[in-house]
Amino acid sequence: MQSLVNNDKDLNNRSAGPGQANFWDLTPDFCIGDGWNGQFANVLALSVKAGGLSNGFNADQTFANLTPLGPEMTAADGMQVVSTTTDPEFQSNGGAAAFLYPVPDARMQQILDLRLAVGRVVAQWTGKTGVLRGNFNDEKAFMQVVLRDTAGVVLTTLYKIENGIPTGTWGFADITNYSGQVVVLSFEQSNGGQGTSIELVSVDDSAPRSRNFIVNGDFSVGLSGWIVSQTRGVQNLRSEVRTLRGLDVLRTFYAQPNLAWARMTDTFHNPSASSITARVTYTSFLGSYGAGVIYPPAGAPRKALTVWDGSGLGRDAGFVFGAADNVTYSSATTLNTADGDNRVTVQFDITVPAGETVTLVNFAILTGDNTWIGATSTAARATAVDTQAAAIAANFRSDAVYQRGLTQQQLDTLKNF
Repeated sequence: MQSLVNNDKDLNNRSAGPGQANFWDLTPDFCIGDGWNGQFANVLALSVKAGGLSNGFNADQTFANLTPLGPEMTAADGMQVVSTTTDPEFQSNGGAAAFLYPVPDARMQQILDLRLAVGRVVAQWTGKTGVLRGNFNDEKAFMQVVLRDTAGVVLTTLYKIENGIPTGTWGFADITNYSGQVVVLSFEQSNGGQGTSIELVSVDDSAPRSRNFIVNGDFSVGLSGWIVSQTRGVQNLRSEVRTLRGLDVLRTFYAQPNLAWARMTDTFHNPSASSITARVTYTSFLGSYGAGVIYPPAGAPRKALTVWDGSGLGRDAGFVFGAADNVTYSSATTLNTADGDNRVTVQFDITVPAGETVTLVNFAILTGDNTWIGATSTAARATAVDTQAAAIAANFRSDAVYQRGLTQQQLDTLKNF
């Protein structure tokens, strides 16, 4: 999830989560599958051509194949765990909702002192679970509502949805068996494509006069009374090695939630005793389907491309590729006309000596903006993307933020920046 605000609400374009316009969607062939708002469909798909033949990076990576690398992301990096929102997109009762983001272990908890409970005790809540989806079928993802003891041990599961299969009843559970105890009501989200909204939480007994054991169950004072997990998450992931035309290829994806860009780093190692010359091609398909306005930003005219949807359906995007050998694209010439091409290709010619490695770095940019809003012609410019692309192109070697998570070997063997 990308913690940048959605700025195109008047088009009713949805957000991935409160305060999060977009997300980065990694696929089993280790390219970026989507940006949430239809900005593209498979970005930076990799192929290698040598000896007259070409191989693509195999689409057979599993979640278990991926290696998590540092640094761990925290709230300081824009990682969201639980927030409250009054955005109608994420609540349904006209008040406030709590939102659990799809991070490794988002928990929102409240201690319940049921020692004075009398009669039947019922827990109730409203809201909706997000779509638990992912491109890696072996990735563990679920949402659950549980009771834990004060040491954190699960006592009972009130509701759970995993692999699309729910157990228990959403919004209702009889917890009378825990009368006389101090327990913890815990709403929990682990990964998944979208988060979960929770509203109007109550825990009431029944006699002689019902009492509510929940504080701030309507979230009218934010998360007061609730305990939120301090989760860390990894957004620097490395693939397994795949051998393409004699080169051992590793792909590494990195994204910091509060930044407008993601970085794909590819290392090409030659394990043989002879030099290998190859053409590396990155193919990206735009969601604008020929209506995309594509141009090199003024601040990085030979190192980047900016894209905005000339039909207004998707948010702005961009690519920064540094010193490429060939870049191919075709822009729409007028608004609301699909006379361009939805494909962008960037190529590098590399020679990898025996036993050595060459590294290439590419950036994808997503913002919360839609330049089509208010544009009168294709001469309009996606200024946020332009600015970010220029900053990466000019400052990659001098600003550590663009190198964060890279190894020294990758920097030492980098060809295109």
